[in-house]
Amino acid sequence: MIELQHITQEYDQADGNGKFYACKDVNVSIKPGEIFGIIGRSGAGKSTLVRCINLLNRPTSGTVVVDGKDLTKMSDAELRKERRQIGMIFQHFNLLSSRTVYDNVALPLELAGTPKEEIRKKVEPLLELVGLTEHANKYPSQLSGGQKQRVGIARALSSDPKILLSDEATSALDPETTHATLQLLKKINKELGLTIVMITHEMDVVKQICQRVVVMNKGEVVEQGSVIDVFRDPQHEVTQAMLGTALAARTIPETMKQRIRDVLSEKDAHGRPRHLLRLTFVGSNTTEPVLSAACRKYNLDFNILLGQVDEVQGESYGTLTIVVIGDKEDYQSAVNFIKSNHVKVEELTNVI
Repeated sequence: MIELQHITQEYDQADGNGKFYACKDVNVSIKPGEIFGIIGRSGAGKSTLVRCINLLNRPTSGTVVVDGKDLTKMSDAELRKERRQIGMIFQHFNLLSSRTVYDNVALPLELAGTPKEEIRKKVEPLLELVGLTEHANKYPSQLSGGQKQRVGIARALSSDPKILLSDEATSALDPETTHATLQLLKKINKELGLTIVMITHEMDVVKQICQRVVVMNKGEVVEQGSVIDVFRDPQHEVTQAMLGTALAARTIPETMKQRIRDVLSEKDAHGRPRHLLRLTFVGSNTTEPVLSAACRKYNLDFNILLGQVDEVQGESYGTLTIVVIGDKEDYQSAVNFIKSNHVKVEELTNVI
C-alpha cells in the first residue's frame, strides 16, 4: 500500500555549517489495511516522514509509492486527485470555529464541488459512525477535546480515503479520551478497511492500536518490527527509553544491584552457584507454569526479583528477573527446557 524508499529530507543549517537531516535514507513499507506506528521523540523526524506520504512535504530525495503509484513523479493536478485518497487528522484538531460540526465535516466535500444532497448523504452517516449525530449543529467551542477529535476524524473520512494519517492525534487528550479515540480508530480500520498510519511519541498508543512499528531517532529508523516483538525484545537504547514503565520489570534498580552482586558471588549451603536470568513470556506462555516445572524437574531453587505482565494488541506478554540456584549441569538443562517451551531466556552477566 505505502512504500517509502530512501526518503531523505535535508535543510541548510541556520549557521551555514552543513546540512540538517530531518529524515535520512528512510525505508518503510506499510501493508494494506494495517495500523502502522511511527514513534520517536520530539525532533526525531516522524512528522516530516508522515507528511511525505501525501507529499505535503516533498522529500529532497527518495520515492513515495502509494497504492502502486509514484507520487513524486506526479503533476500538481494529479497529486491533488491522489491526496483525496489520503485523509489526515491532527493534534490540535484544525476545526473552523465559525462552522458547525456538520459544516466542518462537510468542508472538504464543499471545496470539491459536491452537491448539497450528496454532502448530506455522506456527512450524516459519518457523524453517526463517530458518535456525534446529536452534536451536528454545535460549534467547536461547545465540544470537549475528544469530541473535537471525532469531528476531525469524520472530516478526514469524508472523501472516502484509503489511507488515514494520524499526526499525534491523541497527545492533547486525557488517557480516558485517548483510549476511546483509539477504539474508534480500530473500529474504522476494521469496518472500512482503512490503512492507518499513527505518528506518536507515546508507546502506550502503539501498544493499544498498532500491529507494526518503526522507531525513529535523529531522522533515521533505528528499529522496526511487530509491536509485540519490539516490546518483548527492544534492541535500540532509544526504544528502551521510550518504552519507559512498560520496561520497568526489565530494569534492575540501582539500589538492588549491590545486593544482587553479593548474592551471586556466594554459593548456597549445598555449594550450588547462583545465576541471574531474565525470562520473557508471550501469549499463552504467560499462564503456563514453565518455570516451576523446570525447577521441579531439575532440582533448582529460584527467587523472583522483578516481574510484570502486560497486554499488547490483545496478546499477553510478561517478564521475570530471577536468581536461579542449582548445579551447573542441572541449571543448563533447565535453561534448555524453558527455551523449548518458547520462553526467551537471557543470562544477565553484564547487567549489574
